[in-house]
Amino acid sequence: MRKHFWMVAATFCLTFSCSCANSGENVAAEPVVIEEVPDTLTVAVVGDIMMGNTFPNNRLPANDGKNLFDDPKDILRSATITCGNFEGTMATSGKPRKNLGSPMAFMFMMPPRYAAHLVDAGFDYVGLANNHIYDFFEEAMTQTEENLGKAGIGCSGARDPKGIHSHVEFFTKSFELPKGDSIKAGFCAFGHEDYSLRTRDTATVKRIISTLKNEHGCNIVIVCFHGGREGSGARHLPYGSEMFYGDERGFLRDFTHFAIDCGADIVYGHGPHVVRAIELYKDRFIAYSLGNFCTAGMGVKGLTGLAPLITVRIDESGKFIDGKIHSFLQQSMKGPKKDPNNLAAKEIAELTKDDIKDSSLSIAEDGTITKKE
Repeated sequence: MRKHFWMVAATFCLTFSCSCANSGENVAAEPVVIEEVPDTLTVAVVGDIMMGNTFPNNRLPANDGKNLFDDPKDILRSATITCGNFEGTMATSGKPRKNLGSPMAFMFMMPPRYAAHLVDAGFDYVGLANNHIYDFFEEAMTQTEENLGKAGIGCSGARDPKGIHSHVEFFTKSFELPKGDSIKAGFCAFGHEDYSLRTRDTATVKRIISTLKNEHGCNIVIVCFHGGREGSGARHLPYGSEMFYGDERGFLRDFTHFAIDCGADIVYGHGPHVVRAIELYKDRFIAYSLGNFCTAGMGVKGLTGLAPLITVRIDESGKFIDGKIHSFLQQSMKGPKKDPNNLAAKEIAELTKDDIKDSSLSIAEDGTITKKE
């Protein structure tokens, strides 16, 4: 995977002497000390990815999905680290978990060969802690982990609700930085179902983040989460718990802050199928919902069709420097396409203003994210 990186000029301490032209005396100048600028990296995050479906019948995009990421590919590939949410399974077999007679029985199975599309687009990691990873029980869930792993894409967050089989709890990978050094990043994902690691299980959240930081020596930890109510009525971020069809879907303000308190550096979410506010907490970046990004023929109209891609520039300690919301719109079976009207950026800016009290972030019309002075 070819990637390009932000270049940061290093500055050095200089001690010099100068000659005083009038007196003829050599005067030793005071040392000029300029603090070296930390190295930086760019992290790209997106929401739900479901590139097509083979269940119950093939519903796959043209050219076998090879053009789904054509418009955002340059941005995705130019980031140091690129992450998303894998909304479904990547398998060839498995027993359907839901009642096929129900109009709400959405189940997603993607062909294993579609992993190549994620690789080509530059993805390093996808979260699996969502409400579709168990659509075909343990068999397809295990195949998904295996197929993504064979392609070199990290994944984590799935859990066997019966406690019989073990699944990937976290993923680590080293990345090159502009100055030639490398940095180790850790990734983990949490959801609201009993077949995923759960946002409400604070002991496990703390253990995994601590393990990444302390035992695996990760400089940066990125946390992915699936939570919140669904649909156009779920734009705003509430305080407290969220319920959807009798299912408790997280205390998301509490979870994101807790994850950062434990050592996370970027926390990005999805689940409502619409975008939500962004926040800066302890100089760490939070996206409460990135909505849908590439969901083929599902959720491509109105607010569910907004497909933001957020790039966040951080220093090597994880502190936020700046970022940008790149606005895309989904087209049915064609993936995300550039949006000249920047609708996703405008929606996120409005929601951030409404839902994040005393926000320390400023969002320009073109989607540029900066800290407020």
